[in-house]
Amino acid sequence: MTMIETKLEIPRHALNHVLSKINLPLHQNTGAYILFHFRNNQEELIIYDNTKNKPYKGIYRGDTYLTLLKSYITSSNSVESGTVATKIPLPHIGSDEVGFGDFFGPLVVVSAYVDDTIASKLAPYDIQDSKKMDDQKIRMMGAALINLVPHAKNIVLNPKYNELISAGYNMNKIKAMLHQNVLLTLARKQNYSGGLYLDKFTSDKLYQTYIRGMTQGDVILLADGERNSFAIATASVLARYYFLLEMAALNNRFHTTIPLGAGAIVDQFARDFLKKNGPSNLRAITKHNFRNFKDLFPDA
Repeated sequence: MTMIETKLEIPRHALNHVLSKINLPLHQNTGAYILFHFRNNQEELIIYDNTKNKPYKGIYRGDTYLTLLKSYITSSNSVESGTVATKIPLPHIGSDEVGFGDFFGPLVVVSAYVDDTIASKLAPYDIQDSKKMDDQKIRMMGAALINLVPHAKNIVLNPKYNELISAGYNMNKIKAMLHQNVLLTLARKQNYSGGLYLDKFTSDKLYQTYIRGMTQGDVILLADGERNSFAIATASVLARYYFLLEMAALNNRFHTTIPLGAGAIVDQFARDFLKKNGPSNLRAITKHNFRNFKDLFPDA
């Protein structure tokens, strides 16, 4: 079924007003970045957590509430509900990342190769952008996908990340270099010479600046990558799966449940963690250029 997919930015002060006007069933979704998920058979509204004190991000599929939401709309498109509307023909390679907005835990970047044969095997899994899926589903799906989908991964633990930041790398440069690496690594492994896609996060010019000196390839920064590339959507699920494995290892190590993101809940957890486990342990599993770290160690 075709419907209008509308992207939203909702100011913090307006969120309660919007919620008071929405008359849709609340869907249980334990995804770390999802604040509210409403849906029925015809419509869906997802509001994402904001980790940088900016307006909340949202996606609305339907038309009943377009008048209510019109002042918050940033873009809209016609899409097929429930599926990734793949516009990039198969086969191709796509990559996605997780962890760049999380104070705790590593960076994970994964590339995935999908052709028609692999896509047919993935059909039962209803692959979507991983941010729209809860963590339990990601864990179950990821365990299957790692054996079905050729992929390459880069996992950067916090000590290495902090070392790069101290050396003058910014987050976009780190992101670009990790994507370039997994895309070209997988292309070599698959003997593939076609397009390499990632979700557009910077300009083409800046991307080329960031990867200067690295192996070159036909890398394409694709707007709305998870929606337009089945390989990127698949990579997003795999990246989230590997990220959750890393977080589970940290949780087991410290006998706790570390919250994701970088908001107020994370601030309180970090303060409690610091008291219980000491500064060296906290420093080892956090990103030191985040505001959260500067609040804890103002003289660092």
